[in-house]
Amino acid sequence: MDTRSAARAITAAAALLAGAFPSACRARVPLDVVVTFVNSWRLAGAALSADDQAIVKRTTLDTLRSAFEEFDVRFDEARNDSVPAAARIIRVEDTPYSRPALTFGAAGVTYPATRVSSVRFDVLVNAELAAAACPSLARCTKTRSELLEGLGRGIGSTAAHELGHQGGLEFARDSACDDCYDGTSSASYAHFFGRKHWSDRALRIMRRTLPPDALH
Repeated sequence: MDTRSAARAITAAAALLAGAFPSACRARVPLDVVVTFVNSWRLAGAALSADDQAIVKRTTLDTLRSAFEEFDVRFDEARNDSVPAAARIIRVEDTPYSRPALTFGAAGVTYPATRVSSVRFDVLVNAELAAAACPSLARCTKTRSELLEGLGRGIGSTAAHELGHQGGLEFARDSACDDCYDGTSSASYAHFFGRKHWSDRALRIMRRTLPPDALH
């Protein structure tokens, strides 16, 4: 076989290998997720200051990044009017048309096949106070800082779960596990004050549907 024929044979073999193992030969595109905060910023009836809000936002994003540290998923805050068209969206908002009975309902909502999720700020405030057994801010065993960080952790954990319901991902299958991000409960103590993890079932799906982080 001459040199030119050998080169053609090598090229053809490489093409066959690329077709046989596409995931190994193509760069995986990072998944961009935008978090918008359009909620009332009230905790047990008290308005949260800009500094308080910054703690909740930072803890929310830190929780999301920790939940997806194995994967190339990028989380950033943005205003509603500056969301990139291709991004998946998590909206932190109050329950629409809220009545007292509704603020203990679903902490997150994602409609089938959509790329947008709602995380209900007011529901999570009430769930956190109940989990900590706090009738009010003044009558609570948790400090203000602990409550703010716990709220951010609860928002981030709920957002991680809801992202798993979005179209094309669908790795959150509502497992019976209080300390799992894909678990059914958003009212447990672990949701706000513990350290959560993904169930083995969720991780198997995530490793098929999410781009891996280059460092893992």
